[in-house]
Amino acid sequence: RSRSVPFEEIAFATRCCWATFYVDFCCCCTSKMFAIRVFGDFLHVLSFAVLLAKLWRTKSCAGISGKSQILYAIVFTMRYLDLPVNISADAFYLSSMKVVYIAISFMIVYMIYGPYKKSYDRDQDVLYNEFLVVPCFVLALYSSYNASPIEVLWTFSIFLEAIAIIPQLDLLCKIELVDGYVVCYLLALGLYRAMYLLKWAWLYYTTSYYEPIALFAGFVQTTLFALVFVRVFTMKQREQKSIYRVVV
Repeated sequence: RSRSVPFEEIAFATRCCWATFYVDFCCCCTSKMFAIRVFGDFLHVLSFAVLLAKLWRTKSCAGISGKSQILYAIVFTMRYLDLPVNISADAFYLSSMKVVYIAISFMIVYMIYGPYKKSYDRDQDVLYNEFLVVPCFVLALYSSYNASPIEVLWTFSIFLEAIAIIPQLDLLCKIELVDGYVVCYLLALGLYRAMYLLKWAWLYYTTSYYEPIALFAGFVQTTLFALVFVRVFTMKQREQKSIYRVVV
């Protein structure tokens, strides 16, 4: 049976992430665009917190795609390769958060394939990451704004993040139950990307500027998350019907 998420744990994770959000917000401009972006970052940190809470509290990684987590670790590593040469006093906090993203991503991968590997859905999480990584890299080579390695890898990370949820969606289509932690994690992650789409929409509305690569990837990712939420909703409806039959 699925395990519901204790309210106290989600409340604690939310308070921790709210503190991060407040500091980040104070470091940024007070414009609406930056407020939207920072709220998106807050949701992203919240998704990390919920996923770590699941791993630590349940001692299980059931329902979590290790393949997707590997892709996210690659995404953040490739995107923030400029950290050693791009740290300044003004951006120290933001740079620190990038390091945190990379560290937590690899920590999650380690926990799934290390201490909690016995609970990993290895037989269901079988999508080959190579089929996602290679096309994204080739596309980045041809669509990057310039040929510098940092720029190409940044573009690659944008494309890869857009489809990194596919192994998770594939896993959800093969399992029957999903716990509340996984639902909260996916919800926070999906809303985080929705906030970034809203940020780009606001930027275009106010300045007529848009980022083609990020906007295209954002639409693709939002569409995939919509499919994820449809699948989760279907699973929860089926679970409720099963419980009703048992009670009756």
